Amino acid sequence: MLSKLFGGRHAARQSSGPLEPGATAAQERYEGYELLARPIREGNVWRVAGTVRSGEGDAAEAQDFVRADTMADHDEAVQMSLLKARQLVDERGRGISRRR
Repeated sequence: MLSKLFGGRHAARQSSGPLEPGATAAQERYEGYELLARPIREGNVWRVAGTVRSGEGDAAEAQDFVRADTMADHDEAVQMSLLKARQLVDERGRGISRRR
């Protein structure tokens, strides 16, 4: 009875939400970079994640990021992912695609 109330072992089989893992929820251009919000569903919350891309064609480079921040609402996670991507651009600028 309690498993029916709380989902029990069937809870893991539920839909992963509005997006498949790694799917882009939103994108924008910022300071010459393309920012992709790609929140990751983890249980009942969304982990802030995304990609920052620069350049085009063969010169294109991308830097993925996954943050410790989680949000209960998907739309909030999308907005926070874009905010964190902008922050990466502001802090690292042209060095964003260089590995440390």
